[in-house]
Amino acid sequence: MGPQGNGFDLSDLDEQSQVLLVGGGIGVPPLLEVAKELHARGVKVVTVLGFATKDAVILETELAQYGQVFVTTDDGSYGIKGNVSVVIKDLESQFDAVYSCGAPGMMKYINQTFYDHPRAYLSLESRMACGMGACYACVLKVPESETVSQRVCEDGPVFRTGTVVL
Repeated sequence: MGPQGNGFDLSDLDEQSQVLLVGGGIGVPPLLEVAKELHARGVKVVTVLGFATKDAVILETELAQYGQVFVTTDDGSYGIKGNVSVVIKDLESQFDAVYSCGAPGMMKYINQTFYDHPRAYLSLESRMACGMGACYACVLKVPESETVSQRVCEDGPVFRTGTVVL
């Protein structure tokens, strides 16, 4: 038995929809399956990937089969120099949904940037001692509450932006 949680909500997206996928490092592979599913529905997919170096870049070619892909590297050895924020701030499109998975810093940026977006989601990584919600090792605070929390393993790992404190 492992994490119980939830996945990305892909409902109500169709050929009229445009979606932004944002991933970095080991957070990229889960987005490949999301891109495949969205593409099969006719959804326009724009993907922004962030990596430390050229040698760390993965799945760019595979994701490009499903839509436009931007790659950033921290050191500028490949793609655009900087992190995903460099690309995202320049995208002029309005996205019907945003799906993200990556390092804590990236997730914090997405949470802040798309805080009020009704369909922006974070897939979070966390240490999970039990994976069933009993141990509370993976707890995240909820905005404006001192007593309420969310467990990544049971209530997540996918959360809508603005619903957890990173």
